[in-house]
Amino acid sequence: MGLPASGQIQRNIDSAYRHFYYAGFIQDDWKVNSRLSLNLGLRWDAETGNMERFNRQILGLDFNAASPIAAASGLPLKGVPQFAGLNGAPRQIVGTDKNNWQPRIGLAYKVGEKWVLRGGYGLYFVGSDESGSSAGFSQTTSAVVSDPNNSLLPYPGMSLTNAFVAYPNSKLLDPVGASRGTSSFLGESVAAYLQNRALPYTHQYSFDIQRELPGGMLAEVGYGGNSSRNVLLGYGLNYIPASEMGKATFTSAGNVDASYYTTQVPNPMKGLIPNNPGMNGATISRVALMYAYPQMGVSLNSIPLGRNQFHGANFKVTKRFTHGLSFLAAYSIGKNLRQIRSLNSQDFGGLTNWQNTTLVKESDQNIDTPQKFVLAGIYELPFGKGRPYANNVPGIVNQIIGGWQWNYNVTYQKGWVVDYPNAPQTTAGSAKLDNPTYTKVFDTSKWAGAKVPNTTYFYRTFPYLFSDVRRPGYKNWDTSLSKYFPIHESLKLQFRFEMVNMFNHPWFNDTQSTDVNNALFGQLNPTQRNLPRFIKLAMHLNW
Repeated sequence: MGLPASGQIQRNIDSAYRHFYYAGFIQDDWKVNSRLSLNLGLRWDAETGNMERFNRQILGLDFNAASPIAAASGLPLKGVPQFAGLNGAPRQIVGTDKNNWQPRIGLAYKVGEKWVLRGGYGLYFVGSDESGSSAGFSQTTSAVVSDPNNSLLPYPGMSLTNAFVAYPNSKLLDPVGASRGTSSFLGESVAAYLQNRALPYTHQYSFDIQRELPGGMLAEVGYGGNSSRNVLLGYGLNYIPASEMGKATFTSAGNVDASYYTTQVPNPMKGLIPNNPGMNGATISRVALMYAYPQMGVSLNSIPLGRNQFHGANFKVTKRFTHGLSFLAAYSIGKNLRQIRSLNSQDFGGLTNWQNTTLVKESDQNIDTPQKFVLAGIYELPFGKGRPYANNVPGIVNQIIGGWQWNYNVTYQKGWVVDYPNAPQTTAGSAKLDNPTYTKVFDTSKWAGAKVPNTTYFYRTFPYLFSDVRRPGYKNWDTSLSKYFPIHESLKLQFRFEMVNMFNHPWFNDTQSTDVNNALFGQLNPTQRNLPRFIKLAMHLNW
């Protein structure tokens, strides 16, 4: 009794990263004539890679250097960890991209007395601020609480005052840092960074036509878009080579027999990776030896591969505040697409041909809203002193009926795309339903008899997201009614009556399951994702 069941002490470093971001710009507004005005600009940015004050970060791997266990294993193993500032390695996690020139131009052209054309273009670079791992420079010491000869007994001499007697002189483990050199992280995982990567950038462009209308209103029709390039992605480099894919077989019951990959074979790295018993034994799975770096886990980050694209049309009417009324009504139609992932690991182009990586073009989920309508405004009720109606009522009556203001914010928008099921369709055609229900978001009969494929040993051939099946749209009304009661000079009391989701429209924006074998497959998740109707009464004293 009174002995610890577990325990650990972490000796973590306090990282001291730093990097610099330089920027400069010039800009000029040029009124060409009475009709045409131009805004011209040029900006330059440069971001240095992160440095750690004492070089306590891992840059990644020297992919061309032979592993220290290559000769002993007889395998052509490549990859040696690189520590910042050691053996000629740079201190910065990535290099500095110095050619980030960003032109901007805007124009306004007065076509007629009440017509204006506006347009603009800008190129924008985006900082990334990557930091290397500090693995090895921190250390966790876990208490050994059981007798190695009898796990039912506590470790001899262990107590609440010292749970680490299993270690020599009860001394906590020291961080190894870079002391193991080229042998660091054997049997572990290392994240590498593309040193000379370019920064992500975005082209933004727009064109609008504005028309002044009677009643202090302005109508606007416009187009807006942006194209993002060099979005930084990461890929794991240990995957089954394309030449070895699809060699699993099927049993008579139709199940996958992966024995070709999982069969234990003699381990050429036996005894060379003591930190990982699973990789240090006499045998190892055949698939582990197929990887490019069987001696460790390796990923490559900061690969400037990804893309995003948006195109949209906007229709807007704005009314300036006159006669107690102001509002903004906007309707937009748009499409957001992205390319930030691959269907299969084998789609990665490789260390030297990463530009040839195959990416999936799909909806930018949780952003892609094809249609959206917003109406927001203020209306002062026309009753009481200074208003069109009942403006001569006695003071007490005016205090009751006058000075009220109504605020409203209305949003209607289409839903986001639905995740694609975990199996390909057995019947071709769109699964979109004209009238989806809570129990059937899409046509699940397209997957009748479908079996979930093994995408570890076989290629994935179906998408991650639907292109045309969407979740229920969002409908929301927020409103408030308020009034100020003057008390004395600058002292006044405000009463507010607020309603969030006034009509109590529930928003269900998830499916229960995309698993074709699940009884809830294709059904809507009944968990409400927005606030139910919320009513608040408040008094504010202002002075």
